[in-house]
Amino acid sequence: MELIVDQGGIAMGYGLPSKQTVNVVGGRLQARDVQVGCRLWTLEGESGVQTTVVEVVTVKVGEVVDIVTDHVTFTVAPDQMLGTPDGWVHARDAEGTVLAWTPARKLCRDG
Repeated sequence: MELIVDQGGIAMGYGLPSKQTVNVVGGRLQARDVQVGCRLWTLEGESGVQTTVVEVVTVKVGEVVDIVTDHVTFTVAPDQMLGTPDGWVHARDAEGTVLAWTPARKLCRDG
């Protein structure tokens, strides 16, 4: 699992599988290919903003959580923070919760 931290200290993933797709400025990368200095698209409220990776750490986890939505299914560590209309929740506590989501292709659009 990869821990990716942006310049604001926000952990983009407490545990993204190494093959998980990450939205970088200019395209997509697998989490294992994200490096310090990479620019990421991050959902902030309803807008996509650019952030810069300042730290990447590889960790082993003993448990994962599958997040299933109407749009996508992805796997994360239980401590992964997920955005909701009411704030951030851990993936392990997200069952039945509405998640903040946008199609990746819309992150780089203005307005």
